[in-house]
Amino acid sequence: MTWEDFEANIRDVLEIEEDIELKRDEVLENTEFWSSMHALLVMAMAESEYDVSITGEDLRKSSTLGNIYELLNSKVA
Repeated sequence: MTWEDFEANIRDVLEIEEDIELKRDEVLENTEFWSSMHALLVMAMAESEYDVSITGEDLRKSSTLGNIYELLNSKVA
């Protein structure tokens, strides 16, 4: 999985427009596009797009998009 593929899927799931810059190191809780509902959507996306199960605890430990990307990559491989 590439960052670009992951970013496209995240944008789709979280309904983030293309003109908004996504940074790997941005803390999700400090953004307007993150909530507990979005966490559930990301968990569902991981399952449907990558056939990977992640938990709420996994996401709590993953404070940035880069952390989530690395988490998914570690489980896909």
